[in-house]
Amino acid sequence: MTQVQPPALPAPSGWSGVADFETRDPATRQAVGHYSFARSDDVAQVLETARQGFAAWSALTVNTRCNLLAEWLDRIEAETDPLAEEMTLEQGKLLAESKAEIGKSLRESRQMLGFARAHGGQTLPGRAPGWTNTILRRPRGVVLAITPWNFPVLTPLRKLVPALATGNAVVLKPSEYTPAAAMRLVRAADGILPHGTLCLVNGAGEVAAGLVDADVDAISFTGSVATGRKIGAVAGHNLVPVSLELGGKNAAIVDKVADLDAALDAITGAAFQCAGQRCTAISRIIAQADVYDAVRDGLIRRMEALTAGPGRDAATTLGPITTQAQFDQIIRLVRAAELEGAQVLTGGQRLAPDSAPKGLFFQPTLLATDDPANPAVQEEIFGPVLTLSRYTTDDAALTLANATAYGLTSAIFTDRLAFAQRAMAELQTGMIHVNHGTAPDDNMPFVGIKTSGLGTGSVGPSTLDFYTTEHAAYLAG
Repeated sequence: MTQVQPPALPAPSGWSGVADFETRDPATRQAVGHYSFARSDDVAQVLETARQGFAAWSALTVNTRCNLLAEWLDRIEAETDPLAEEMTLEQGKLLAESKAEIGKSLRESRQMLGFARAHGGQTLPGRAPGWTNTILRRPRGVVLAITPWNFPVLTPLRKLVPALATGNAVVLKPSEYTPAAAMRLVRAADGILPHGTLCLVNGAGEVAAGLVDADVDAISFTGSVATGRKIGAVAGHNLVPVSLELGGKNAAIVDKVADLDAALDAITGAAFQCAGQRCTAISRIIAQADVYDAVRDGLIRRMEALTAGPGRDAATTLGPITTQAQFDQIIRLVRAAELEGAQVLTGGQRLAPDSAPKGLFFQPTLLATDDPANPAVQEEIFGPVLTLSRYTTDDAALTLANATAYGLTSAIFTDRLAFAQRAMAELQTGMIHVNHGTAPDDNMPFVGIKTSGLGTGSVGPSTLDFYTTEHAAYLAG
């Protein structure tokens, strides 16, 4: 394990920008961490260290690797409380959400270890008696993992565990807004993983760009579509395999259902966890015309009942927006939606709760529009904002749900089996949920299509294929 923590001064050579950076609690705007960006010579050094780590780590058997990784996960679990506190301070989410994220991360990771133990060679009949044909899987080498600020434990572990279990070394570049959690994850590997197996580099866009164009064997990225396109272009030029987990504009179709309250509860939870800053957050509601008014009124009641405040306060049910840039983006898109005809049914403004008047809080917002081209319907807002549209036929509902460039996840609430089956066949998303929110199971592929993703999912057995190369081996008798 290696961490790159260069001195704060002098300013780094080879990278533009500022060497030092602070993280701030988005609820109070107070500084909570101080870090330094990596320099170009630091990056070169850590990549060489990772090469050496790969040689030692890949020589171990898969069972040995998985046993060591299980020990590492146990150590992370033992640090749940301080880890959750660091997450909430830097990202802003509710402390209960931080702890739930850690729990889900560990459950997924342990599932992946089970998949990894069974992943590998397959024997097929040979062309002649005594011949053996075997399909082998080998680790790629040094994997670059670039992770975002919204899930500072879940997203790194979704990359680190399958990459490490299959024998790769990993260089992790976490978001500069939430590095504390990633650094704790890496420190927890001290004394368990061989030196150089898991490395960490802090920095912003310039550092990430330098790593992407460096000598790595695979790149796994989670973040925006725009950044994903840039990474994909460089990786394609260098012929480096890339896995991109990008954005979403996720719809929930609400049919006439007997238990509408249960559906609206599920939608509210899926929409406003992490203040809506989730790629899987429900952000579009497509309501059947006969229940449109009830859906509208039920959502407004639930949204106006949310209590904004710091994530550490027990009374808080809606945390802050993590960064000023993201806050400004939410305001821009809501105003753009209004200019294009959307009606603000509730919210739409900055919020200054008594418990944190200087924080980056935005009112839970419901925008009514039947225009599928409205910016709030088409663009990922990544905040506590929902759009509400109506439909009259099943065809119209599915057409509206599919009418974006994204294809991450979707939900349908219906009592009609035929409509549910049709939705599962026609919704253009990598994940489809019937009669519940958009939280994926721990052992199921987490995968997007269209502009929401490229490559295998980040959970499930197929994930391991990305981190390995395939070889056809022939043994003549």
